[in-house]
Amino acid sequence: MTSTVPAASDAPRRVADEDADLALLTGEGAVDVVGSALVGDDPLPPGLRVVVAGVHHRPGAGVSVCYEVSHDGAPAPEVVVASTAEPSRHDRTDRVAVLDDGVRRIRVWRRADDPALPGLRSVLDPAVVARWLGATDGVRVTLLSYRPTRRAVVVARTASATVYVKVVRPRRAEELVRRHQVLAEAPVPAPRVLDQPEPGVVVLACAPGRSLAQTLAAGEPVPTAAAVLAMLRGLPDAVATLPRRPSWVDRLDFHAAAARSALPARAGEVAEVAERVTALLAALPEPALVPTHGDLNVANLFVTDGRPSALIDVDALGPGHLEDDLATVLAHLAVLPSLAPAQYTGVPAVLADWLAVLAGAVGARGLLARTAAVLVSLVAGAAPAQAHARLDLAVEMLRRAEGAAA
Repeated sequence: MTSTVPAASDAPRRVADEDADLALLTGEGAVDVVGSALVGDDPLPPGLRVVVAGVHHRPGAGVSVCYEVSHDGAPAPEVVVASTAEPSRHDRTDRVAVLDDGVRRIRVWRRADDPALPGLRSVLDPAVVARWLGATDGVRVTLLSYRPTRRAVVVARTASATVYVKVVRPRRAEELVRRHQVLAEAPVPAPRVLDQPEPGVVVLACAPGRSLAQTLAAGEPVPTAAAVLAMLRGLPDAVATLPRRPSWVDRLDFHAAAARSALPARAGEVAEVAERVTALLAALPEPALVPTHGDLNVANLFVTDGRPSALIDVDALGPGHLEDDLATVLAHLAVLPSLAPAQYTGVPAVLADWLAVLAGAVGARGLLARTAAVLVSLVAGAAPAQAHARLDLAVEMLRRAEGAAA
């Protein structure tokens, strides 16, 4: 990646409208953006192909788009990221191209050179990971998820073991390790921390069992709603001493803005849902602050023999509202059938049962309204058909909330 593309002006630039940024970075202009970053003023490589592979819009914080890039002389496609997000003072500046036309500033980098995740290049290198693990027979590395400048998760497999490697901003690593340690002796634990080989890199053991989503797809027994509720109420008291992170519901305005950008034809409907959810919750008593997972979804709850066996992705572990954890898992349950109808035929019955039990425990109106809020947060970043389906589900949950007894 060239880093020699000069800024057009040092004068204060106008804050670009993020919808316009989104249109530029996901439209035909993406070829020019990526091409300029790759070669500067030199001719573009013949047969340059730039395909959008992922969109990450954080209203007020910028737009980041991942592309699969190839050209006639390339041995294989590579992933390149373009972002309008403002850099942190901790970000690296090497291997990042900066394009500035006086209206907007765009940073572009190869995925492995993420400026906020200095450990990512090592984690994506099988030889480096094999050295960390002492694997003489090699290692196979697979990237599971990547959020530009935020985090990445990799699974590393040797002939005899499987571990997960999480990459975060270096200053976030100790917070993550502490959260895993808090749950180490809990009845439903988080995976053990095995190593921290580089700043911002945390190696984790496998969680026992498999995710709730995988369990549902396989048609295997799933936990009862009562078991999930007991698991959350059994989180250690030490969780409440951790820093609090805003929940999906706390940031409804943020997620509604992203949803409006994702579905501009339904922007008014998104705004109305957000306003009605906010009004409904404001009329209800504020729930107590208790130990919470912070992002309890169908991928983060692991199951063994029909019971909760582990919690993963504990980055948001800390004090919060029990209702938000419950709403998060219910919202993620609700979207599964539209993702893969043939796989998740049993989900509607599970969702109906869990909703009835959990609403009886914490109150139907608040739980349904919070579930609608989480569904709004799932709109942005989804494929268009999924985005529409998720907004439809949010509307339905809100309708049910408004019709439920207080």
